[in-house]
Amino acid sequence: MAQSAQGKLDSLYKQLKANLENNTSNLSKIDTAIRSIDKIENDAVAGDFYHKFANLRLDMGHWDSISRLVHQKGYDRTKASGDFCKLVISQFNLTRYALFQDSPDLFELANHGLELAEECGDLKHIAHAQSFIGAAFINSSDYKNALKNLIESEKNYTSIEDSLGIAMVNLDLSMVYSNLQEKQKSIEATKKAAFIYKNAGRDINYAVALIDMCSSYLDIKKTDSVIKYLPIAHKIVENRHQLANAYVYQHYGNLNIQLQKYDEAIKNLKKGLDVNKTIDDSSLNANFYNFLVSAYTEKKNPELAYVYALKSDSVSKAIGDNYERLKSLLTFAKASHEIGKHKQSHGAFLNYIELKDSILGEEKLKEVAALEKLYEAEKRENQIKIQQQENDLLETKNRAANNRNIALLISLLSLAAVAYALVNKFRLRATKQKALTKVKELENTNLSQELEYQKRELTSKALHIAQKNEMLSELKEDLNQLEKDSNKGKVSQLINKLHIDKQIDDNWEQFTNQFIEMNPDFFKSINEIYGDLTKNDIRLIALLKMKYDSNSIASLLNISPEGVKKARYRLRKKLNLTSNDSLEKHIMSF
Repeated sequence: MAQSAQGKLDSLYKQLKANLENNTSNLSKIDTAIRSIDKIENDAVAGDFYHKFANLRLDMGHWDSISRLVHQKGYDRTKASGDFCKLVISQFNLTRYALFQDSPDLFELANHGLELAEECGDLKHIAHAQSFIGAAFINSSDYKNALKNLIESEKNYTSIEDSLGIAMVNLDLSMVYSNLQEKQKSIEATKKAAFIYKNAGRDINYAVALIDMCSSYLDIKKTDSVIKYLPIAHKIVENRHQLANAYVYQHYGNLNIQLQKYDEAIKNLKKGLDVNKTIDDSSLNANFYNFLVSAYTEKKNPELAYVYALKSDSVSKAIGDNYERLKSLLTFAKASHEIGKHKQSHGAFLNYIELKDSILGEEKLKEVAALEKLYEAEKRENQIKIQQQENDLLETKNRAANNRNIALLISLLSLAAVAYALVNKFRLRATKQKALTKVKELENTNLSQELEYQKRELTSKALHIAQKNEMLSELKEDLNQLEKDSNKGKVSQLINKLHIDKQIDDNWEQFTNQFIEMNPDFFKSINEIYGDLTKNDIRLIALLKMKYDSNSIASLLNISPEGVKKARYRLRKKLNLTSNDSLEKHIMSF
């Protein structure tokens, strides 16, 4: 009887999996099957069926509490079976649901999956668990930690020659590289995944990889590659994978905007919105609305652009994604301005600036905190080394003192041992000299380590200044653009409040003072010979002394590479250098 029930469930699952359409009939069949699983006595079998039918609901687009509850039932029954390796797979189902729903317990579930995988001891499960942790970091926009976990996952998949696992991880790596502005690496990772899926006959996965690859090509305006690959993906996913199909239409819309075919772009974007109705992916809707704003703006139809900007603003508020909100606010500010709603545009732009500043501030604080932790760790390590060296020095001195006392005792005990005492005296003198030499070496080592630490600290300060200058300059450019568009009086007040130039000068004053403290003889010598150096000359000399190249100097001084050339030329004239003299060698000679 039980086997007959299991057979019917197996048959129904295969039937639905082969032709899974999102309709009331299929959903009713799945719900009936779930109720019948409750009657299965074998925990392992019941757990497996719960997960299978819960995933069918998800494939139909029903990411709801019912699907979550069915997966939890599957986990509970599998746990009762006592099979840890099967429990890992159950945990992965829960983690996958939490990942796509961006649940607050995502990291807890992902880490628990890794614990279970390590307890099971299966390297494939460990690799899969690491990929989930990497994906969780992607969701929290922590791309450096995401990269670390995904690379570890790929290494493990490679060691067991699991090509499909490697392909899956490379799709996530593509996303990470894209967010880290490594567009070429992103494309290569996606190509690697697509090649694996194509050879394995996984056509849906192959299509998804091509869609991701087209997204990266669109980012770098490489439209010919999108025209080549996107139709291939579309042919595969049409009527088979609604979410992938929606992304295809989004990419067609973006492509046609870049090709200036705005009517075609609008047609594709509206098709994508219709497809997305069956999935109801809010973030995807916001993207469709933003692209429609761009298309209608280019068509010189600001009224319809404003309508879709309102929709984008409303959706981005509801989903609470800061990065989606940032895009929607900027779109809304521009669209409002185009139809003369200047007060609304001004308010949206101020909210955009505030949110952008908040996001940038959080990111910079994370980077600075990471640097501080790194340097604190190095400082502690150096202190330990110094302490160890001091202990070695004390031990050396004690040994020398003991040897001297022994020699004195021998000389007092026996006049007959004068010859031995003289020899021992010379030996002690040599030992003492070695000890003094070692003291000197240790002192030099300590001084060198301290200087290296100060150099790193100074480099960290320069990086922090450059990041702050970049953020302030970007903010100033945004405000200047807004000033051109509308509300010049209020925007001017905001620009004046920033005092950007003064803040940059104050930061550089601190940097220059610390550099001079580290190199007092250098600046004393150079100022004795050249007494007419300006603050800008001192900054340039300091950066050249620290061996920065022209591109790095341009970034740190917030000027163009051409500006660096002019500054170097003026400095060469002040230092009385000929065209054959090297500016860097001359500065290093002091």
